[in-house]
Amino acid sequence: MNIVILHRLPYGKIRYDQVIDQGTHRIDYLCLPGGQADLPPGSHHHEVASFEAEELARQCAPLLRAADRLIARSEYELLAAALLRERFAIPGDRPAAILPLRDKWAMRLRCRAAGIPQPDFWSLEAFARLPDGPGCFVLKPRLEASSTGIVMGDRQKLLGAIGQLTRPDDYFVEAFIPGSICHLDGFLRDGEVVQSITSRYVGNCLDYAGGAPLGSVQIAPQPQMETLLRQTLAALGQAQGCFHFELIQDEAGRVHFLETACRVGGAGVADTFALRTGLNLYHIDLQYQLHGEISQQAAPLTDTHYGWFVYPAHHRGETQRIHFDHGRWGALLHSWHQATPVAARPGSISYATGATPLSGIVQGPAQTLPLALGALLEQTRVEYISTPPARMEVSA
Repeated sequence: MNIVILHRLPYGKIRYDQVIDQGTHRIDYLCLPGGQADLPPGSHHHEVASFEAEELARQCAPLLRAADRLIARSEYELLAAALLRERFAIPGDRPAAILPLRDKWAMRLRCRAAGIPQPDFWSLEAFARLPDGPGCFVLKPRLEASSTGIVMGDRQKLLGAIGQLTRPDDYFVEAFIPGSICHLDGFLRDGEVVQSITSRYVGNCLDYAGGAPLGSVQIAPQPQMETLLRQTLAALGQAQGCFHFELIQDEAGRVHFLETACRVGGAGVADTFALRTGLNLYHIDLQYQLHGEISQQAAPLTDTHYGWFVYPAHHRGETQRIHFDHGRWGALLHSWHQATPVAARPGSISYATGATPLSGIVQGPAQTLPLALGALLEQTRVEYISTPPARMEVSA
């Protein structure tokens, strides 16, 4: 087969070579500028200006016409890849299947029609017509990920933020529900969940976008969460492949759907899933992308539970030095990666190891792991080091 890959995820994480026989198949990687740096020597790669569907169709038409498969596993390219498959008659998921799993407004509408419990939501026009009153709301982009572009606050704050938008049609508003956010990760076959692991966030993704560390720990499965997962994925039409599903459990214990993605979760999701099950979600995901089906069965679970944590580097302009006592946390840690000090990387939010100053995997009993990870995040100190301005030399 001729396989074209929109390469954004770190190669060392997804490891295409462990699933695709490169002696049998031809692989062409399309990369943004600099994106080919982590590819193995001798890989066929092509630099592209962007991963927008129209740009790729213009720049790479001969390659796409010859493609037997087009693979894109980053959230940002799922819809573009579907559009290109349809345009160039490449087998695989089409836009009609991907849109309700990618566009958060489409998700909300489909789930409302199916009676799925979720936060109330409004178009910007409908929100502007609401009467003044107390309450907390969330302004969300329809097609972003990693909490990028989200604004939370009261009605007046959101109306002010809406007034600054250059593309208001790309946003909507939902009600904020206080509670604990969980994510379920696994894979489906023919509409049935084959395996799923439930985890609870320590912190939350929105606070991470603002500069706070984030973690997650595996917990015992809860029937109401499993039921919500199955009902929601059925309503959204996902029958095959991997999922990263998020919900919120409110203070009364009720669960509400937040959002889902037809891909492997980021940060340490795949690593901790593999430690608990022995299964590589990225490779299961690639199996579906290549063959349109998944043969993998569910695996037995270890008694040990796992979690992950990550510190951000996108939110400040200074260099960070993180005072992390890995000796103190040795019994809790399975592995860790630290760069000290690390220069700030302001800009796009990332959970990737190479783009963060400190990240790691933790392990322990289900009963104690959440509190232990919470203590690690609370007691690890971050120091910001201002960089003096460069000295200017003036020549006579």
